[in-house]
Amino acid sequence: MKRALKTVLFLNTALVAPALLSPAWAAGYGLKEQSAAAMGAAYAGVAADLSNPASLSYNPATLAGVADTDFAISLVEIVPHSSALYTTHTTALGTPTSGNASPQNFIADAPIPDIAIRHRLSDDLSVGLSVSVPYGLKTNYPTGWAGRYYATKTEAITINIAPSIAWQATPQLTFGAAVNVEYARGQLESAIDIGTIGFANHIPGSVPGGMDGSARLSGMSWETGFTLGAIWQPSSDLSFGAAYKSAITHNLTGPFTFTLDSFGVGAAIRGATGLFTNTRASAHITMPDMLEFGARWKMSDNFTLMSEFDWTNWSRFKNLNVVAVNPAQPSDFTLANWKSSVFFSAGGEYRLSDNFKLRVGAGFDESPVPDATRTPRIPDASRTWLAGGVEYRLSPSSAINLSYGRLFDDNSNIVQTSAGSGNTLRGNLTGATSSMVDVVGLQVSSAL
Repeated sequence: MKRALKTVLFLNTALVAPALLSPAWAAGYGLKEQSAAAMGAAYAGVAADLSNPASLSYNPATLAGVADTDFAISLVEIVPHSSALYTTHTTALGTPTSGNASPQNFIADAPIPDIAIRHRLSDDLSVGLSVSVPYGLKTNYPTGWAGRYYATKTEAITINIAPSIAWQATPQLTFGAAVNVEYARGQLESAIDIGTIGFANHIPGSVPGGMDGSARLSGMSWETGFTLGAIWQPSSDLSFGAAYKSAITHNLTGPFTFTLDSFGVGAAIRGATGLFTNTRASAHITMPDMLEFGARWKMSDNFTLMSEFDWTNWSRFKNLNVVAVNPAQPSDFTLANWKSSVFFSAGGEYRLSDNFKLRVGAGFDESPVPDATRTPRIPDASRTWLAGGVEYRLSPSSAINLSYGRLFDDNSNIVQTSAGSGNTLRGNLTGATSSMVDVVGLQVSSAL
């Protein structure tokens, strides 16, 4: 029995830690929704938009567009529609895993706020402040669903506070910089197949897939980074913008808690080994660096053509090492191997009158998640953007924007086996997920 429980110590490492800290925290759902106005053109040209105060959240050099003082308050509501069908769902021993194999609407709604304010100090110097949500994720599966050993609940959010400054080197060229003070927190949960652990170690009465416990990690972190940007205006009708946002590595730290089965198997394991004892844990997670390029061309008095190209270095997320304070809960290594991804879009802006302006755009957002590491916690897929919006000027100095977008996600396959890295006791899970997202945004901006 003692030797069997030593085996449990190893098996538990492969089950619990990776299940809680799989690539969900790597922000596979990076958020672009910092400006409802820019959303109307699928964010085309936002890195070069001097007229929109909310562009500050993308490129600090857009401070050059402020005449005296202005601000923008933006709110975008993300409304996803998700479904999945899993055709294979068994424990590590091959016995069927009970529960719902076709979950619906497991990706949750989320509001994304943004505040930006700009102020000109002199002819060549401007300052500003933005508060944004650059990364976020929320998935919630029904209790007892068939893939519960891979994920049950994930909540992750970052809040970025960025004071910024810009220097207009020439009338055509502006350089900007921002300090990013970023807060990250999250809660990650998954079920534990205590029945299989007990059965594999000859604990009497153990039933694989029938004696579940659960584990939950809550963590938070404050870290800093920076953004550098530039705007070049070779003429009054043409502007180019570029920005680089540094990577930020968070050391997420918080309570690591367990709920055990009602049959006493988990309690016996805990009493003999110290496993499943509430403790604290930490993990280093890197939010990736990214490059943004935008262009705007005013082709006539009424029409402006815009484009955007962004590159995000998700390849920084190669693995995850989880360290528990409890010495009986060993550290765990999980392979991720995400890849760098791109986003590009094109759009147009048409001025109907002095008070009304229309926007339309389309884009493509590439998923960073390889097929081999996609899990139910982040069933991410590449997506196509279609968007439109309208701006109404309340006065010469203030405007309100209303935008709508539809994101069409590609279908994504999930093929995970107990032989995979970190999956020793999560079992086998094969299926496909699909989703579609509606986004609605409202923005108010004004000069003071």
